[in-house]
Amino acid sequence: MTSVHEIVILGGNFAGVDLVHHLQRQVLPLLKKAAGQTKFHISLVSPNTHFFFKVAAPRALINTTLISEEKIFKSLAEGFKQYGESVTLVRGKAAGLSPETRSVSVELVGGGSQQLKYDTLFIATGTTSTSPLWTLHDDHQASLDALHKLHAALPNAKTVLISGGGPVGVETAGEITAAYPNAKITLVVGGGILSTLKAGTIAKAKKLLADAKVDVLTNTRVTQATTEGASTVVELSNGESKTVDIYIDGTGATKINSEYLPKSWLDSTGRVTTRDAYFRVKGDSQADVSGIYVVGDIVAGSTNTAIEMNAQVTTAASSFAVDVLSKLGGKTGSSGGLLSFIPGFGSKGVAQKEFKPMKDTMIVPFGPSAGVGQAMGWSLPTFAVKKGKAEHFLINMVEPAVTGSKYPQL
Repeated sequence: MTSVHEIVILGGNFAGVDLVHHLQRQVLPLLKKAAGQTKFHISLVSPNTHFFFKVAAPRALINTTLISEEKIFKSLAEGFKQYGESVTLVRGKAAGLSPETRSVSVELVGGGSQQLKYDTLFIATGTTSTSPLWTLHDDHQASLDALHKLHAALPNAKTVLISGGGPVGVETAGEITAAYPNAKITLVVGGGILSTLKAGTIAKAKKLLADAKVDVLTNTRVTQATTEGASTVVELSNGESKTVDIYIDGTGATKINSEYLPKSWLDSTGRVTTRDAYFRVKGDSQADVSGIYVVGDIVAGSTNTAIEMNAQVTTAASSFAVDVLSKLGGKTGSSGGLLSFIPGFGSKGVAQKEFKPMKDTMIVPFGPSAGVGQAMGWSLPTFAVKKGKAEHFLINMVEPAVTGSKYPQL
């Protein structure tokens, strides 16, 4: 008798989309060979209809000539239609999880709810920023509206204040100064500029900001921002108050999307803890967490980078493959060998893949021809930063991500 193994993925942007494609194109083809008459079905739960390539947002906010909205917002349905009925999009948000019944309660967009049974569950609901410029806010139209608002306001803006000293804040400052050199830019930083990078890289970034005449306020936070007519009054933690034409909140993730999960599964920040290095959820002694994995920014200890997420996807997917094959009585192999180029699989078949992201690696453009970066801790020259990201903001990566071609079909 044919049985169906139900896979539920919660979250529909980078991690969730990658999981669908990686499973469909590289993992499930191998499992099907060992699973007999077992079929696999994926349900992706997301309130959004579109994928948002948020990496390019700092340039896309300037105008549509530099990066059009069609290049960074892509239909999920279009990306998944190649898989037919084996992938179902469920428009909604996870509202609760029952390990006892192995089901997820979903609040559907437009009203109503649905219970989704799972054999395997991937948690990939990530984080949300205060501004929809940087992450999806349930409907991609909110992000579009935020971009359009800046497109209209920036050409006439004389003063712009940006909060956040991470890549988003620095890149946004660089894009605005490149496009509108006469605008006075203030960058408010809670700690220091690009604080996770090496001292030499940080020094280069500070020089770029100084040369562009960006006023940087370190160890300072925005406590309140109030729009008054065409201006915004920004209150700072140092007691200052600044009235500017445009205020951009670039502080990154401010909400962890884990409210539907048991609190005992979370760390003090609200992220999901794992029981091993392979992204199996730790859970607690009261719940059956077998077959539950977590990927992306919602992972406890995550550095919130795309480089890390890519490595998490292949490792978590291999954990799923190993666990399923073990239940079916099959044998798993060692990673490596002739097929080691296939993430998670070795020459002997299904294998557990180690989590090995590129550490201390980041590229931060400052306009289209400058920026800073490091790879494995080593400083990158300007031409490498320019070619690596500054020229096109990695737009060439959008189609492979949405269509799944980044994962060769087995």
